[in-house]
Amino acid sequence: PKLTSGIRLGSPAVTTLGLATGEMKQIAGWIDRVLTAKGSETETAAVKREVRELCAKFRMPGLQ
Repeated sequence: PKLTSGIRLGSPAVTTLGLATGEMKQIAGWIDRVLTAKGSETETAAVKREVRELCAKFRMPGLQ
């Protein structure tokens, strides 16, 4: 636990919203794209748009 070697992602929040394996693969792809782009504003903006599109399909209860 004292040695960090990457990022840890959990799935409870996304599964609670109804996302499944396909969406988790898409999320992993977005993380890869953003990290690979190394600060590219164009790529980051594209991923943000795609994330918003997915989030519109799986609304968080209590949020508009």
